[in-house]
Amino acid sequence: MQYLLVLIAITVACFNIGLAHGSSSIQRESLRYLPGVAVIIEEVPEDAKADGLSEELIRAAAERSLQASGTRLLTPVEQANTPSKPSLYVRVGTYKIRSDLYVYVVTVALKQSVVLAHRPERLMIASTWEEGVIGTPGVNNLKQATQVVEDLVTRFSNDFQAVNNQEAVREEK
Repeated sequence: MQYLLVLIAITVACFNIGLAHGSSSIQRESLRYLPGVAVIIEEVPEDAKADGLSEELIRAAAERSLQASGTRLLTPVEQANTPSKPSLYVRVGTYKIRSDLYVYVVTVALKQSVVLAHRPERLMIASTWEEGVIGTPGVNNLKQATQVVEDLVTRFSNDFQAVNNQEAVREEK
């Protein structure tokens, strides 16, 4: 498995490929009528922390993007009291290829409670909106992952606002 990761990392490094996929209308629709989102940041690996990346930088980037777009940040109590319990989950996974080069995978996903169609009594947490990017920064540029976080959260916020602005809500009713 490690060899596969290294092969992918080298391919990405050689071609400087950034990957992202656009959100679908189904993903956008899953955001309709949500009051906002809580932000959850996955723990950053120790080697990436040593090279300047932190959960605090990632959280600040995500929250800055949400606030700039007018998407409401829910407190933990508000999120717990919202039936869908919406959370914007941000993960910056890193793999240090060599002493001066990383591969990162940034993923932003909206996770919320959903009901299974075949078992409506069963609630589960699922990702209903998700985008990601792969990058290959040098050790001194690892913090650029926070800009990728901002960009992906902005895409999320644009979709969120598109289905929750007054006109979109009015058209639905």
